[in-house]
Amino acid sequence: MRAEILCVGSELLLGQIIDTNAAYIAQRLARAGIDVHRKQTAGDNLERIVDCIRGALSRADILVITGGLGPTTDDLTRDAISLALDAPLEFDEAIAQHLRDWFAGRQITIVDSILRQAYVPRGAVALDNPAGTAPGLRAETPDKKLLFAVPGVPREMKVLLDNSIIPFLLERVEGKPQLIVSRLLRSFGIGESMIAEPLEDILTTATNPTAAPLIFGNTEVHLRLTAKAESEAAAKILLDELEATIRERVGEHIFGVDEQTLPAVLLNALEERGETLAVAESLTGGVANAFLSDVPGASKVLRGGVIAYSIDMKADILGVSRDLITEKGVVSAETAIAMAEGVRKISGATYGLSTTGEAGPQSQSGADVGTVFIGIADANGSRAVERHFSGDRDAIRRRASLAAIDILRRQLRE
Repeated sequence: MRAEILCVGSELLLGQIIDTNAAYIAQRLARAGIDVHRKQTAGDNLERIVDCIRGALSRADILVITGGLGPTTDDLTRDAISLALDAPLEFDEAIAQHLRDWFAGRQITIVDSILRQAYVPRGAVALDNPAGTAPGLRAETPDKKLLFAVPGVPREMKVLLDNSIIPFLLERVEGKPQLIVSRLLRSFGIGESMIAEPLEDILTTATNPTAAPLIFGNTEVHLRLTAKAESEAAAKILLDELEATIRERVGEHIFGVDEQTLPAVLLNALEERGETLAVAESLTGGVANAFLSDVPGASKVLRGGVIAYSIDMKADILGVSRDLITEKGVVSAETAIAMAEGVRKISGATYGLSTTGEAGPQSQSGADVGTVFIGIADANGSRAVERHFSGDRDAIRRRASLAAIDILRRQLRE
């Protein structure tokens, strides 16, 4: 079965609200074995919404609309469905009484506009909305196309989708549905083309499961693995086999799966080893510590950090030699190593990690903008790694912070 998604709301087109509904709907439909072929977004314009509905129903078996079911004059989804299906709106007294009772129970005076939500296109079925006032809608065309409409409020959308729409669709699927299950392999420190090259045969010829590379946030490359099977257990077997093959080729770059983040993976690895970490930052200005401390339970591993922007802070707090800074410069491997050793010493952590470099937009040290040195110190010694990043100041600071975390993660694997 083919599905399309229509998101209604001018605020989406204006960028005032980020559309998370479509992603959730697509994921739930995929889990039910229904392929989503297209997503559209329409503003609060009756003619355009009608056009989107008619176009979707000419191509797909299922249309899920989210948004535009509220009580205000710019909530036009009901009217658009009525026109698109040539089904006049009819007042449903049962819905109206439910709305009156709902507001009375909360000691709120109901206004006439609220009762707009009691109108239903002829032949459509109202779907109970336990999370709000606007009921959802289900309609079927003469040629057996299914249309569903749910509110745009994410909480209400999810309740209606999970409680009413997905169960209904599963009952309509003939035979045993083919579930679509996906898994993300997350990598850092390698470009999309570089990770794709050793996997070219898999990316171009695999049919079930499939694999596709995705850029994520300009810092990570994800590999999306997707399998179709009659059960989640069967899909898992297919995904496990493909993941094992991929890890044989590019496993050093893969740090996590699905929702695992790079900072969380590092901290979990350190916790398992009974080890701790402290971070000294110059150009990153606390970004690395922020990434790490965002992880719940980070205090079990993260001792703390020092933001040492000035030479005085590097010397007086971290114990970096002023002569070394004068001779080698602030942006240097030697200074990065001294910072890592210093933060390790004052914190008593197993590992000291440091960042120093030039974030721009103009160079203050003579080094090229984007030049970064990352220092690592532990009981076995110290070393520094040089990296070069492009982008604006914020991008360089973020990438340098994540690179420092990743370098230590990779060292733990050796």
